[in-house]
Amino acid sequence: MKTSVFLEKLQEELEEKEALTIETNLRQLESYDSISLLSVIAFVDESFDKKIDANYFKDIETVSDLMNIIGQENFED
Repeated sequence: MKTSVFLEKLQEELEEKEALTIETNLRQLESYDSISLLSVIAFVDESFDKKIDANYFKDIETVSDLMNIIGQENFED
């Protein structure tokens, strides 16, 4: 998936008004809570056929951290 498409879809999932970047700190987003976390987990599962254990999210701060857990091989520029 193109990184730009991933960022747009993630922005939609989180219902964020501002565009996301790979440096965006997810924990600082107003919309980032336990419900949005479940949406992100479902989005990753659906888009990448990859199950992410919710325990991983305690270590995720930025969009880049999330992309690393999904696997950089799943992204293209």
